[in-house]
Amino acid sequence: MTGIADAILYLKRPHSRDRRKRLLAHFLRPSPQARFAVLSWKRTGSNLLCGILYNHPEVVMHNELFNPIDIFTYHPQAFSGELREDGEGGVTAPRWSVLTRDLFPYDFLEYIWSGKDLGGQDIRPSFKAVGFKSFPEHYSDVRNEDFWQDAILEDLRVKKIILYRKDELAVYISMLRADETGRYMTYSYPEDLSFHIDPAAFQNFIDRYRTTFRKKYKSPIEKRDTFWICYEDLSKEDYFAEHVYPRLCQFLGVDPTARMKPLRETVKQGKPCEDLSRVIQNYEEL
Repeated sequence: MTGIADAILYLKRPHSRDRRKRLLAHFLRPSPQARFAVLSWKRTGSNLLCGILYNHPEVVMHNELFNPIDIFTYHPQAFSGELREDGEGGVTAPRWSVLTRDLFPYDFLEYIWSGKDLGGQDIRPSFKAVGFKSFPEHYSDVRNEDFWQDAILEDLRVKKIILYRKDELAVYISMLRADETGRYMTYSYPEDLSFHIDPAAFQNFIDRYRTTFRKKYKSPIEKRDTFWICYEDLSKEDYFAEHVYPRLCQFLGVDPTARMKPLRETVKQGKPCEDLSRVIQNYEEL
């Protein structure tokens, strides 16, 4: 939609938050490098997707930077360093920790967007895009929903890559398996692992899952700043490489001809086309 059309829509409903954001988008100065966030849910293939982005030579890809437990990244040199003297007889520690991140989230995010390490050097030479991944609990568990809404979801300079999985039951089973075994990335699940599922708990999960993707992750200018990927396409490596990966690279403004390369540590932990009725003890009831 053109700026004139957005201006007309705004004048008709000046109190609409979405219309104000859409009008503002025409006046924001673009960032030198693309900023992006992979917005997803646990067990939907985010490790696979983020590993692919990390291996692109023009992308600085972090991991769960806002995880309540720790700052997870593929580039630890950006956040950790040795203790050093401050020139006045004291000792300074590395700048960013979970505590300082949560106390100063806007400053932390601006540091991320710079694409630099603690020494001020570019993490990846000549990078064109920088981003990280996030799950809903990263903002809800630490009560920084306002920051998340303002600095990520409604910042129209931040591109949103939304990764979801169509098979909601498979997501739920995968979450149970990962919590039971503690295996989140590298190892396959035991074949004899099965579960009794509480239907009410599963319904609660579905409600939260659908609300997240249908409402919470929705941008005011979705058609311009959002790229949707489903796990079912991502898991088909040849299809994804040919039909989705080039468009994703173009969306981020990086070279679409760079070879797609997943992380070696990433494996499919469940069997393809698995019959979940053998995993769920009360499948008929569910």
